[in-house]
Amino acid sequence: MLTTRERKILELLYRNEKALTTAEIANSLHISTRTIKSDIPKIKEEIESTGCGIHTQAGKGIWISYDERGKKFLDSILLHENHSESSLPEIRKYYIALQVLDSDGYISMESISNSLYVSQSTVVSDLNRLTKFFERQGLKLERKAKYGVRIVGDEKQIRIAKANIIRSVIVSQGNDVSAKLQPFFQKINLTQINTILQESEESYGYVLADSSYSDMITQLAIIVKRLRLGKNCTISSEQFAQYKDSDEYQISTYIGRKLEEIFQVTLTEGDITYICMNLSAAKLLRDIGMTSDDFGVLDTGSTLQTLETWNRIIGQVSDMYDENLLDDSTFKTALFVHLNGMFKRLANHIYLENPMKEMIKKELIYELEVATYMAGLLQMEYQIQLSEDDICDIALYIGASLERKRAQRKKSFSRVILACGTGMGTSHFVEAKLKTYFPDLNILKVVPASQIEKILNQEENLDLVISTVPLVSEKINVIQVTPLLNERDIQKIKSAIYAPKQTQDFKTVQYKTLYSLLNDRISILKCDCCSKEEAIEFLGKRLYSEGYVDEGFLESVFARENLSPTAIGNAFAIPHAFGNHIKKQGIGLMTLRHPVAWGSREKVQIIMMLSIDTQLKDQFKVIFAELADYTKDMNAVGRLLKAEKFSDVVQILKNKEV
Repeated sequence: MLTTRERKILELLYRNEKALTTAEIANSLHISTRTIKSDIPKIKEEIESTGCGIHTQAGKGIWISYDERGKKFLDSILLHENHSESSLPEIRKYYIALQVLDSDGYISMESISNSLYVSQSTVVSDLNRLTKFFERQGLKLERKAKYGVRIVGDEKQIRIAKANIIRSVIVSQGNDVSAKLQPFFQKINLTQINTILQESEESYGYVLADSSYSDMITQLAIIVKRLRLGKNCTISSEQFAQYKDSDEYQISTYIGRKLEEIFQVTLTEGDITYICMNLSAAKLLRDIGMTSDDFGVLDTGSTLQTLETWNRIIGQVSDMYDENLLDDSTFKTALFVHLNGMFKRLANHIYLENPMKEMIKKELIYELEVATYMAGLLQMEYQIQLSEDDICDIALYIGASLERKRAQRKKSFSRVILACGTGMGTSHFVEAKLKTYFPDLNILKVVPASQIEKILNQEENLDLVISTVPLVSEKINVIQVTPLLNERDIQKIKSAIYAPKQTQDFKTVQYKTLYSLLNDRISILKCDCCSKEEAIEFLGKRLYSEGYVDEGFLESVFARENLSPTAIGNAFAIPHAFGNHIKKQGIGLMTLRHPVAWGSREKVQIIMMLSIDTQLKDQFKVIFAELADYTKDMNAVGRLLKAEKFSDVVQILKNKEV
């Protein structure tokens, strides 16, 4: 079986259509070249009978080849496979958490260690790592000598914590949700729960995004499992009053009665309200025909905010970045609805991971910047803390709005269904970007993957299905793309709907704007800083001493980092400030001898600190576009890390070999 690291190497080779050197792979994955050289023979042996092959050649690098059978294997292992083996260290702690949550009282270290075939000291270490997770869920991990550990807390929070854990260890994409979740609920038939949920969608005329559909199946299964243990949910009168008159409460009552009928359990008013709470926080794929008149207030969980306030926030964002978002009614109302669900979810400690977060950080750098500024305004206005995952959601809505502006032509020829799995923001973005590149597409519907077969039975004369999730259909050609539609995706769609056209041959790409803003006086190469904070302070003070920024710049940079870390992948970070702290335009460059942690997961070794006025709209966007392109070139990144003097940096940025 491939290890997690070996799987990452395999995926990197599969995603790139050219040979990669061991140094390029090592830089991308932040591991040593020695490790790469050790892992390659193991991967070769593991995949030798799958229709794939790993090839190495001195002076050329490492690449992968595959036939049709091999491609299916790679798609299966990299896109479909459930990576939730409980023996993997990074997810073992979640399986321990599930055992603790499921125990009716104390559970011993010996019992947990025996079930997972690990030492008791390993269990203790993992439980220590879980303490903060439980606290974030409003739960307490209580320890007692000779007895073990148990969870103390409200039943509602125990259910939410279980759902969050299952979400963390399983990838629930595509049209096979029940099968992936079934191992977590051995004595509950998830097919029956799936039927209940589908019938409720049809009866009440709503559609859940695939990610929320999976979450609802998980929540309903957890409810059945907890009720069988005699654990009912208690809801305060204030919470009940918040939901009892909503449309979602009617749907929840319907779902609750079906659960009682099929699984022979009894739901209280608190259990029905718990279903309603989750349904209200779910992502709808699309609300057709929305207008601003449909939404009078924004419910933050504690106070109601008017649409007028929402318009003021959008106006501030538009002024900051010179983007006329106020004129985009689709953006305003769609994000308004999304925030309503988000605020209810956060108020109830329901935290969702954004499955596209890493892609958004690398591909939508400018949109994420605008979204982070908006998140700061939302937090100040509504006194609610948004996570990096939530900010990435907002970036998709902003990206969709910007793409709609670029798509002017309205011709419609090819008839297409778009299958999208992660919510209304994603579907808006993908649809808008498709219209930019393919204005002749007639996108008939946007649907979740779970409903694609039903739609195909209803629609005639379809040309194509474009799907952002793994999807298999015998009835029609399906083109799978990433949710952010990279260049490879665009070429795949072109090949499917157009006759082959000669593409432009780019010999050299120049980073003119980045090159023009660098200066040897604000560049520090091979620096020995040991932390993110030290690097920011060192480079920020250099910008200040050289007259690029004012004395409030550094404080604003750290405030921006607290909203969302500015690491954008492939060892890069772009710290910068909000507000009017810029005296002259420039980019401070720092390379580090050793990577430093930048946020919870990223390692950074190249820092470009931006002293850029956001009002210079065209230049600001070009900088982010060039950064997004540059960070994908692992060869150039490696050369930049090796640069000994500023003249080396100049040559690297002036020309990029492709």
